[in-house]
Amino acid sequence: MSASAHTTAEPASATSPLAVLQKILSNPTDLAFVRQFTTDDFVYVSLNYQHAELKRIMPWAGTNNGTEGLVQTFVDVGRYWTTDDFQIQDTFENGNGAAIFGSFTYTSTVLGRTVTSPFAVLARGENRKLSYVQFMEDTFATVRSFRDGGEYLIKADPNGGQISV
Repeated sequence: MSASAHTTAEPASATSPLAVLQKILSNPTDLAFVRQFTTDDFVYVSLNYQHAELKRIMPWAGTNNGTEGLVQTFVDVGRYWTTDDFQIQDTFENGNGAAIFGSFTYTSTVLGRTVTSPFAVLARGENRKLSYVQFMEDTFATVRSFRDGGEYLIKADPNGGQISV
């Protein structure tokens, strides 16, 4: 997620959920700014609904009530990675919702590992405010940018053995 995103889609009307989401993305680490565009009961879902093990790696993961969770995610992402590239590839919207699809490339600040991931953002809202935002990415890839050693032994294929990752 990055404030330097751009879109190739048609511009949204100034009050649409897509326009509000794009406005938030223009300054996502400023709580007072973002709060202007979110409801009092705003919910932000990052990567999953709730996953204690992932939250140990990425503290922002899970369901967050309040605008602070969204803003803190952008602050933390900026601490954990540098954003090398952030591209919006497409946007969609309807009366009370919007979606943005794209890709990003991050380099972890501790290990210097670079990863590229697709992303999707779903936003819901009306009356110039968002009430819900959900962000999804290739979490397996982004977490691997923090991997310092060890391996996973994976048994997923019902017809096969295990693989080491």
